[in-house]
Amino acid sequence: MLGLHILVAIGLAAFAKTLTPLGVLAAFALAHLALRLGADLLGLRRYVRRLELGVLFGGWFALEVIKASLDVARIVLAPRVDPQPAVVALQLREPDERIATLLGCLLTLTPGTLALDYAADTGTMFIHAIDAQDADDIRDGVREIESRLLAWLHAGDPARTPVGGSEA
Repeated sequence: MLGLHILVAIGLAAFAKTLTPLGVLAAFALAHLALRLGADLLGLRRYVRRLELGVLFGGWFALEVIKASLDVARIVLAPRVDPQPAVVALQLREPDERIATLLGCLLTLTPGTLALDYAADTGTMFIHAIDAQDADDIRDGVREIESRLLAWLHAGDPARTPVGGSEA
């Protein structure tokens, strides 16, 4: 469905003779607005909600990676920083191996953290952090990623309530 959304945006941009990155982005926003307005009529409410949360998650995660990169650079370049690496165990809210794999990949993409192992029988993920002066801070950061990931994955699913928020 997302591919269709992108093709419509490129088609709109080409039709308007603005086939530039900014033109395609504007056409994508216009196509999304049209889908948003007609979501209930077309039966696409879940798709539109997931798309919105996915874009928000992607932007938020990119900022988190930048902040983590700056933090790791501070640890490496500062003359008197004494990092305290540690392995932190975290019980996942949803013990699903697919979600644990996604979360582990996201953690590994974030500089300074690494998903080491996942115990499927207990739903526990083991995370290495380059500087874990407070294990609760590490857990809180991972919980934030997990909550946003679950909200995105379960958006519009009538059988589930999004974690940390209500359906709009």
